[in-house]
Amino acid sequence: MQVSVKSELPVIDVSCLWNGGSDKTLIELGEQIYAACRSAGFFYIANHGVDAALIADTFEANRCFHALPLEEKLRIKLNRWHRGYQAFAGSTLVSSARFAPARHPNQLESFFLRHEVDPSDPSFMVDPLQGPNQWPDDPAFQTTVRRYDAAMLDAGMRLLRGFSTAIGEAPGFFGKFFMPATTALRLIHYPPAPAERPADLYGSHPHTDYGFLTILAQDRIGGLEVRKPDGSWMPVPYIPDTFIVNVGDVLARWTNDAFNSTPHRVISPASDKDRYSIGYFFDPSLSTEIRTLPVFTRDEADTRYQPVRYSAYFSDRLDANYQDRVGA
Repeated sequence: MQVSVKSELPVIDVSCLWNGGSDKTLIELGEQIYAACRSAGFFYIANHGVDAALIADTFEANRCFHALPLEEKLRIKLNRWHRGYQAFAGSTLVSSARFAPARHPNQLESFFLRHEVDPSDPSFMVDPLQGPNQWPDDPAFQTTVRRYDAAMLDAGMRLLRGFSTAIGEAPGFFGKFFMPATTALRLIHYPPAPAERPADLYGSHPHTDYGFLTILAQDRIGGLEVRKPDGSWMPVPYIPDTFIVNVGDVLARWTNDAFNSTPHRVISPASDKDRYSIGYFFDPSLSTEIRTLPVFTRDEADTRYQPVRYSAYFSDRLDANYQDRVGA
C-alpha cells in the first residue's frame, strides 16, 4: 500500500495475518508492533482483510442512525449492561488512569453494541456487561452492524498473533485469554463544534482507553490527537484503507507499562461539519486475571500492578464514567 498522507505514527503492513505468512514474517511483524507499542502506543495497520465496502456501509449506518429523531433513539437508551444509545453529552470523564475528572461532558453521541450473551448463560442479566444488546427498528442497520462486528472480532483475534510475537511468545499466546473476547463496537457522532467554546470543551476529553486494544476507523474530518512525551499533541490524520490501533490500560498493566497506553483526545475541528468514527474495543474474557507478564518484571517488587480480575476492573471504570444508564 502506498501512503501519501504524512503522519508521525508508523504504518504497519499486517497482510501476513490474513494470508498465512511464515513464522519469520510473524516475528518481523511482532518486532514492528513492539517498537510502536514501546513508543507512541498508536499505529496504523494497512493491508488488513476487512472489506472496504463493509466499512463504508457501516459508516453510512452510523450516519443514518444518528440522523434519527432523538425520541426514537432514546427508546434504546444505554442500559445497565452498557448497550444501546448514549445521548449527546451523556458521558463525562470521572475515572481515568491519568486524568482528573473533566469539567464538561464529551461532545458526542454514540451507539454501543457489545459481545452477544446467550440468554441461557447463567451470567445473563446477572453479571456486569452480560446483558442484552438493543437495536433500532431497522433490520438493514442490524445486518450491517452485525457483519462489521463479526469482521472486527476476527481482526482482533488475528492481531493477537502479532502482539504475542511482539512479547517474544508463540503466536497463540494471547488467544487463550480471549475465549471469549469482551468486545464493544461504538458508532460515534460528533456534531459540529460551537464557534466559541472554552479551551477544555472536547469532542472527547483527554483519556487513555480502559482495555487491551482499540481498533478505530475514522472519517476525513480529523480531530483525533495523541499526546507526545513532551506533553504536546500531534494529529492523527485519516489515511485511506487503514485502521488506527492503540494500546489500552489493560495491555499496559500486562506489560508493566512497557507498552504505552497513550493519552489521546478529540477536538472537533469544524463548526460546519459532523464527524463520525467507529471504535472497536477488543478485550480479554471477563474471567481473565490480569497479572504482569514475567518477561516485563525482574521480581515482585518491580511489579507496578496487583493482579485483578478483568470483569471487576472494567465494570468499575465503566460505572464511574457512564452514570446515566437505564437501571444503573
